[in-house]
Amino acid sequence: MDWKKIFYWMLVLFVIYLIIEIVRKIFGGSLDYEDLVIGLLVANLSYVIALHIKVSDINAKLSGHLGWHKGKGEKN
Repeated sequence: MDWKKIFYWMLVLFVIYLIIEIVRKIFGGSLDYEDLVIGLLVANLSYVIALHIKVSDINAKLSGHLGWHKGKGEKN
Protein backbone atom coordinates (compact mmCIF):
# COMPACT_ATOMS: atom_id res chain seq x y z
CA MET A 1 0.00 0.00 0.00
CA ASP A 2 1.22 3.47 -0.85
CA TRP A 3 2.33 5.70 2.04
CA LYS A 4 0.13 8.52 0.74
CA LYS A 5 -2.95 6.33 1.09
CA ILE A 6 -1.89 5.31 4.58
CA PHE A 7 -1.42 8.96 5.52
CA TYR A 8 -4.81 9.86 4.05
CA TRP A 9 -6.68 7.10 5.90
CA MET A 10 -4.92 7.93 9.18
CA LEU A 11 -6.09 11.52 8.69
CA VAL A 12 -9.65 10.36 8.03
CA LEU A 13 -9.64 8.19 11.17
CA PHE A 14 -8.23 11.04 13.25
CA VAL A 15 -10.91 13.44 12.00
CA ILE A 16 -13.63 10.87 12.78
CA TYR A 17 -12.19 10.55 16.29
CA LEU A 18 -12.24 14.33 16.69
CA ILE A 19 -15.86 14.50 15.52
CA ILE A 20 -16.82 11.86 18.09
CA GLU A 21 -14.98 13.79 20.82
CA ILE A 22 -16.70 17.07 19.83
CA VAL A 23 -20.11 15.37 20.02
CA ARG A 24 -19.19 13.94 23.42
CA LYS A 25 -18.10 17.41 24.56
CA ILE A 26 -21.45 18.86 23.48
CA PHE A 27 -23.28 16.22 25.52
CA GLY A 28 -21.27 16.74 28.67
CA GLY A 29 -17.90 15.12 28.85
CA SER A 30 -14.80 14.41 26.88
CA LEU A 31 -11.41 15.94 26.35
CA ASP A 32 -10.67 19.46 27.55
CA TYR A 33 -11.21 22.36 25.18
CA GLU A 34 -7.47 22.80 24.78
CA ASP A 35 -7.05 19.18 23.71
CA LEU A 36 -9.82 19.50 21.16
CA VAL A 37 -8.36 22.71 19.75
CA ILE A 38 -4.91 21.13 19.46
CA GLY A 39 -6.47 18.10 17.77
CA LEU A 40 -8.31 20.32 15.29
CA LEU A 41 -5.12 22.24 14.55
CA VAL A 42 -3.23 19.00 13.92
CA ALA A 43 -6.04 17.79 11.65
CA ASN A 44 -5.96 21.08 9.75
CA LEU A 45 -2.18 20.92 9.32
CA SER A 46 -2.40 17.30 8.15
CA TYR A 47 -5.12 18.23 5.66
CA VAL A 48 -2.95 21.03 4.26
CA ILE A 49 -0.03 18.62 3.84
CA ALA A 50 -2.25 16.05 2.10
CA LEU A 51 -3.65 18.73 -0.18
CA HIS A 52 -0.13 19.92 -1.03
CA ILE A 53 0.88 16.38 -1.97
CA LYS A 54 -2.11 16.01 -4.29
CA VAL A 55 -1.57 19.42 -5.91
CA SER A 56 2.12 18.74 -6.50
CA ASP A 57 1.26 15.42 -8.18
CA ILE A 58 -1.24 17.18 -10.45
CA ASN A 59 1.29 19.94 -11.17
CA ALA A 60 3.93 17.39 -12.19
CA LYS A 61 1.50 15.61 -14.51
CA LEU A 62 0.34 18.90 -16.02
CA SER A 63 3.92 20.08 -16.59
CA GLY A 64 4.74 16.86 -18.42
CA HIS A 65 1.62 17.12 -20.52
CA LEU A 66 2.23 20.75 -21.47
CA GLY A 67 5.83 19.89 -22.29
CA TRP A 68 4.58 17.20 -24.64
CA HIS A 69 2.41 19.78 -26.42
CA LYS A 70 5.42 22.07 -26.84
CA GLY A 71 7.38 19.23 -28.43
CA LYS A 72 9.93 18.72 -25.65
CA GLY A 73 9.23 14.99 -25.48
CA GLU A 74 9.76 14.28 -29.18
CA LYS A 75 12.68 12.26 -30.46
CA ASN A 76 14.15 13.09 -33.88
